[in-house]
Amino acid sequence: MSDTNTDKTSWASTEPIGLRVSEVAQMFHVSVRMLRHWEDLGLLSPRRDASGYRAYVPGDLNRLRRLLVYKELGVPATRIGRLLDAPAPQVVKELKAGRNDLEKRLHHLRKILDETDRLIDMAEKGTTMTNTENANPDLRQSEAKNRWGDTKQWMEFAERQTTTDGKTKMKQERHMREVETKLADAKRRGVKPGSDEANELAEQHRASLYHYEVTPSMQVCLGRMYAADPRFKKHYDDIEPGLAQWLCEVIESNAATRGVDLDNVAWK
Repeated sequence: MSDTNTDKTSWASTEPIGLRVSEVAQMFHVSVRMLRHWEDLGLLSPRRDASGYRAYVPGDLNRLRRLLVYKELGVPATRIGRLLDAPAPQVVKELKAGRNDLEKRLHHLRKILDETDRLIDMAEKGTTMTNTENANPDLRQSEAKNRWGDTKQWMEFAERQTTTDGKTKMKQERHMREVETKLADAKRRGVKPGSDEANELAEQHRASLYHYEVTPSMQVCLGRMYAADPRFKKHYDDIEPGLAQWLCEVIESNAATRGVDLDNVAWK
């Protein structure tokens, strides 16, 4: 009997002492909840000690290290289980497929990073416009930054400039030119501000301002700027003499029909 007891004691003394789940979480910088989640998925199978607590032995820790390697590589949990238990050739095959996915993600992330840098640069400083855009002072970003750099519309402008492709920008520019041509023709024909045709043209003009959403009140602010600012005035008057002032009146008349108080216009 004593020999048997001695054998059991000897056997018990060589039984590896496992780490508690909280200790493992601290050691590997993961949460207890995550360790238990991986256990639920069958990725980890720590034994239970005599008190029923999880006890991570060296083999469990090695498996967890491998699991974290694949997790860092971006391998989905459903595939990690296969990798942990598969022979080397199958693991390599899985890793090659995963590497291709990573390359695609990296390319996408680099694109997002570039767009983010352009957006930050645009919002903070503005950028050099193309020759086509420079033809219209309404589109000079340096001036726009000085006028509206602290408004939410400037951020919207920066977002649209950053994310809109060149083909779309050219299409938007052509549309704006077409609207300006319609405005000039209407003025030459003697269309009166406040008429149905003039109000429709005012709405077309507002819609053509594609850099940010323009409310009727904001359009009045812009119209008054066109008539007062020498550079804006020259742009419109070069298209048709007196167009800047006429457009201002057309915009104001249309805005009044939409409930804008012309004596208390605000940029909103």
